[in-house]
Amino acid sequence: MEPGACGRHSDQKAAAVPVSKDTRMKRLFGFEREDLSSWHCLVCLLNRPTDPASLSIFRFLFGMLMAVDITQERGLSHLDYKYLDGAPVCRFPLFNFLKPLPLDWMYLVYVIMFLGSLGIMLGFLYRLSCLMFISTYWYVFFLDKTTWNNHSYLYGLIGFQLSLMDANRYWSVDGLLSSRKRNAHVPLWNYTLLRAQIFIVYFIAGVKKLDADWVEGYSMQYLAHHWLFDPFKFILPVEMVSLLVVHGGGLMLDLSAGYLLFFDATRPVAFFFVSYFHCMNSQLFSIGMFAYTMLVTSLLFCYPDWPRRFFGHFPAFLKQVLSDSCWLDPLGNSVHPY
Repeated sequence: MEPGACGRHSDQKAAAVPVSKDTRMKRLFGFEREDLSSWHCLVCLLNRPTDPASLSIFRFLFGMLMAVDITQERGLSHLDYKYLDGAPVCRFPLFNFLKPLPLDWMYLVYVIMFLGSLGIMLGFLYRLSCLMFISTYWYVFFLDKTTWNNHSYLYGLIGFQLSLMDANRYWSVDGLLSSRKRNAHVPLWNYTLLRAQIFIVYFIAGVKKLDADWVEGYSMQYLAHHWLFDPFKFILPVEMVSLLVVHGGGLMLDLSAGYLLFFDATRPVAFFFVSYFHCMNSQLFSIGMFAYTMLVTSLLFCYPDWPRRFFGHFPAFLKQVLSDSCWLDPLGNSVHPY
């Protein structure tokens, strides 16, 4: 965070007194206590100019995963069976008025949703692409209650949140077509909103695991017999693998992941366990792109300029293609991360 981001008096004070090192709070949280001292200061903090690189990489990967998800879990590959005439359908309360269109028109709905996800991935006509994706996605979601699961509405929530953000400032076709958009800063709340959403996903999953069946190791007993847990069986009996690793490990990870991802000191540990957890889930359950989407969301907790630093290690001819070395602050000045 920039010194004196809250009030003008801070700048005047900085001119009279030598600039001190970052406080412990700023090193831990990225902001000072003064930034929370008033509504004005909080608004200034949430609108702090921030590098768009990490947000845009997330946008690219999320759009790509949604394009795959549409053909699989959303049902494009078996649309003729999914919307077979006369098939029994369970509606959502308050959305009983929604009916599937004729099959030919449902294909059009899915094509619009697919093109929207591609537009999000490429950052092309970004706002329109977000609208195409979320309008058709929520329509399809509310058509059939039996297909509900928690990660399905998470995709819709993230799509809606992205439509409010400026995630097309980096790695985007819109940026190539408009120098005004290319590498322009984004407000900090773009990151804060998505980080808060992912924190809620983990934490609520942990809270849901605090029931007696999970804590006592009964909910997912069968998972301990899966080959993925064989390494643990060299040191623990199957019953203890189920209790300590499957149930205890899952509970502790969900309750702590959001906190561990937030802090620099614990983020590498969180990355290891979260990545291991989601890679295992991708093999244990038929949950489509959810495990990979959650892997991608972990990148949002890194420093916003991490893609520029990462691509900065590439050969010069690749750096010119993959990444710009700087982003633009509100005054149009170049800000270099390294």
